[in-house]
Amino acid sequence: MSSGSFSESLMRIKNSKSWVSYSFSHALLGSVMLLLAAFIIRAVLNPYIQPYAPFHFFIVSCLLIAYFYGYKPALLGVMVSALIGNFFFVKPYGDFGAVSLSDVIQFLTFSAVALLAIFFIEQLQRTVYALNTSVKIMASRQNISLQRENDRLYFAKKQSQSWAILEEILTDFDELLCLQYGAKNLQFEPLFLKLSHSTQHFFVGDEWLELIHPDDAPSLLAALDFVSTDSVKKVTLRFSQDPLARQHAVLVESYAFMNQTLKVVRLEKKLLDV
Repeated sequence: MSSGSFSESLMRIKNSKSWVSYSFSHALLGSVMLLLAAFIIRAVLNPYIQPYAPFHFFIVSCLLIAYFYGYKPALLGVMVSALIGNFFFVKPYGDFGAVSLSDVIQFLTFSAVALLAIFFIEQLQRTVYALNTSVKIMASRQNISLQRENDRLYFAKKQSQSWAILEEILTDFDELLCLQYGAKNLQFEPLFLKLSHSTQHFFVGDEWLELIHPDDAPSLLAALDFVSTDSVKKVTLRFSQDPLARQHAVLVESYAFMNQTLKVVRLEKKLLDV
């Protein structure tokens, strides 16, 4: 993906401002705890560092709020920190008192640093959120592509197997007696009609059973009803009602073809004479 198209994909992510996973109540509670921690640390250190750095610890807490909870609680934290810091850690302590030039400079410095840092943190968080979302989208698309490729390979394999079956049937087409696809009736080939001396090309129901010896019919029907794929059953057929008729070695082959069972009844090349 080029840099231009990737930038466009980031721009299309409209909800990057929703990167915060915390609810408002959790964000508010966490912000209060961070501000309280900054106040306690500054109060403990106040005898050692006064009157310097009245807002430094509050800057850190506001940045942590911006990092964890977003810019809205952070902006609120800046306002609260400005009031608390000015009231407790700027002389005269415990009183807002008169505003001096140094107080204004400290306040502006604190506000500028805090607001600028909060702005950049928010922009970085939105960018990270957009990047993570883009990565998830690309991963999802890749998975879909892989699934489609697997499906294509699967159907190509099935098609290849189907063509292999058709090629085998067509190669030895002269030996075919009949075909049965799924639960449909048998489709008889010219060789069957020739061996049985039948002038009838179409049969209704089980009329074709009259063309073979009754003792051989059960074995053929059993082989046709046998539910299996990639199997071969061998039976012996006499294409006449005469018990002394010539016996033929017949193979009943089963294949999985287009989600159905294909039965191929073919004449074995070797003839059996009785």
